[in-house]
Amino acid sequence: MMANPDIKIAGVTGWPVHHSLSPFIHNIWLKELGINGAYTLFAIHPNEAVRAFRSLTRTTISGVNVTIPLKEKAYEAADILTPEAQKLGACNLLYTQGENLVGHNTDVEGFLDPLLKKVGRQFILGNTVLVIGAGGAARAVISALLSIGAPEIRMINRNDKRAEILAKQINIPSLYAIPWKERGNAIYGTGLVINASAGGMKNGNALDIDLSYVMPDGYVYDLVYTPENTELLQQAWDLGLKTIGGIDMLIAQARPSFRLLFGQEAPLNIGLKNSLTQKLKDAR
Repeated sequence: MMANPDIKIAGVTGWPVHHSLSPFIHNIWLKELGINGAYTLFAIHPNEAVRAFRSLTRTTISGVNVTIPLKEKAYEAADILTPEAQKLGACNLLYTQGENLVGHNTDVEGFLDPLLKKVGRQFILGNTVLVIGAGGAARAVISALLSIGAPEIRMINRNDKRAEILAKQINIPSLYAIPWKERGNAIYGTGLVINASAGGMKNGNALDIDLSYVMPDGYVYDLVYTPENTELLQQAWDLGLKTIGGIDMLIAQARPSFRLLFGQEAPLNIGLKNSLTQKLKDAR
């Protein structure tokens, strides 16, 4: 395949951002497609983020993925907001379109892709879902679940107030918050448990969730990918439940970003997940 003579540059930005696996994913795809480009890290302090983002249209950078804590800053900086970004009130992708900076969010698409492939819509339509967390990731998860018609969504969070506020903001009768101290009752009878919090992340707080009362044919979807095999997933395996790990979503949300940043569909590299798993092991 002939390489494009024009170098295409994109990247990921955050504070900090050195831990991001996005360059690893995108650069593998660039190499496979023979695109003459690079995807790199841009560390930007929150106080400088809006100014830095607005300068993108004056550079040769095609755009950037945006991670915490800059997603709201990206939303503020955008000239045009896609419906996906407007719905979530945050952007995880900024890309240039002529003289305009477009703000987009791929979290919903990234979350749904593995879920629908492994679980299927019919299962979700027939089961209660529990979402753990009340931040931006939880908002994206709930938006995705509502878009496919989930009949009942329970939500728990260590900070009960945050869960209550998010439930009131969304204001859907089928979504309601349950106090953290009653999380055992919240889990009872659920068919799908989704961890959209940082609980269980490497060097972070343990999640302290008992999956014993999830339905026997249920699923556990953990958005955390460091470590790849979280305590929540291990508990699910021990109970015979089916699982989806955070690496699946990481790859899925990168695909639409790659298309918008580099103008081509990302290849279906079946070895990418194994490569990411090995990279995480090497980083321990």
